[in-house]
Amino acid sequence: MSTPYIQRLFSLASCRYFWVAVALAMLALEGGALYFQHVEKFYPCELCIYVRVWVALIFLVSVIALWIRKWLWGRIAASLTGLVLSLGLAMETWGLIKVEYGIGNGGACGYKANFPDWAPLDSWLPAVFEVQDLCQATPLVLGPISMTHGLVLVSIGLVLAMSVALMGCVRRVAE
Repeated sequence: MSTPYIQRLFSLASCRYFWVAVALAMLALEGGALYFQHVEKFYPCELCIYVRVWVALIFLVSVIALWIRKWLWGRIAASLTGLVLSLGLAMETWGLIKVEYGIGNGGACGYKANFPDWAPLDSWLPAVFEVQDLCQATPLVLGPISMTHGLVLVSIGLVLAMSVALMGCVRRVAE
């Protein structure tokens, strides 16, 4: 027997506000990155560009989820895809942590992103996806919190939220 709060938590994937919140958070991350790039002149490295791709994909999934959330299998697909993409974001964030703290070969990145030939994002949208610097520590964005630390918090939150949303969908299938 679960409380109404737990039931509500497990119904995240069907909640329009959940997907809107994810979409707005991803827009805020992209907007913040572009602000730091174009206004503050902190140019993105290869890892930063890959983070932007993960964030853009999570945004797209959240927008699609707004339309398919009414169907159980749509919620499952959106939650599962969101979880996989959030894990991808977390893995890329780990790369930034390695750069930030000099762990292993943390500073190894180039001046060109390795996009596939069928999706040269750096050619299509160079203002957003073009590498302009080598990897280094990210700037502070809120007091002592750097972009990397903020991404760690966002990644953990997304992985947890998408996991709970997916568990709620799976519970519905099992019922």
